[in-house]
Amino acid sequence: MRIPSMSRSLVVAAALGAAALPVLLPSPTYAADAAGPATCYLADENGTIIEPRQEYTPREGAGGLPMLPSPVVAGQYTLEVSAPAMNFDPDQPDMHFACQVYYAPLGSVRLVDPEGTVLATQRYGNDQNDPSRAAVTALPALPEGYEIVPGQAIRGFDAAARTVDPNDPANARAVGVNTDILIRKITAQPTPAPTPSTPSTPSTPSTPSTPSTPATPTPQTPAGVTPTAPVTPVPSKPAPSHGLAKTGSDAAILGGTAGILALLGAGAIAVRRSRA
Repeated sequence: MRIPSMSRSLVVAAALGAAALPVLLPSPTYAADAAGPATCYLADENGTIIEPRQEYTPREGAGGLPMLPSPVVAGQYTLEVSAPAMNFDPDQPDMHFACQVYYAPLGSVRLVDPEGTVLATQRYGNDQNDPSRAAVTALPALPEGYEIVPGQAIRGFDAAARTVDPNDPANARAVGVNTDILIRKITAQPTPAPTPSTPSTPSTPSTPSTPSTPATPTPQTPAGVTPTAPVTPVPSKPAPSHGLAKTGSDAAILGGTAGILALLGAGAIAVRRSRA
């Protein structure tokens, strides 16, 4: 971006409006690729550069002019980091000058897919202490379903921190160059297709079994013993009396019985005799 020639006192105001100038002004002719004071040219008392241009240089032995830093413009950078604070030389009162400060857009971090399509962009931040430098800038948010391709060797890219430092000591204009980070779609793990299961046929309820009659235990005959037929018990006869007298109540009963039998026997004999 180019800011028109002007007195140093107007540079700050013009720099703040630099964002609106790219459409209106032609592309700038850049100064040397080393940060330093802005280039100044001889001008009239109104700050208009005299053509053909003659670069202003202080007279040898003259006092130095105070310098002011160029302002930091959001999204822009400049290599003319300072310029004289006055638009005339006190040691040469008839000599006026105008200084030009050129700004250019900062580059961006871009997330690019394998086909080269830019899917996300983040412009570098400004270094608030140096208008010629950019700040370490975080990557833009990854699109859903994408990941950063590992193993990329890109200057200034920190894969762990997901940041980019676009400053390059060997190239002051590196801050105006985009940094492309390759991303790819995350490979989806195939979901196994569910296998339709055949519903099992309900089993026929089993008929309850009839309880078995417990077997009558068979007495086991010990080995080597021949079973014998059961013996029917025979009523035992009273042992014959050997005429021994009985004592107690049994003897009395027996004695009474014997007496009765004797009387009956005597009666029977008497009857038999009378009939004879």
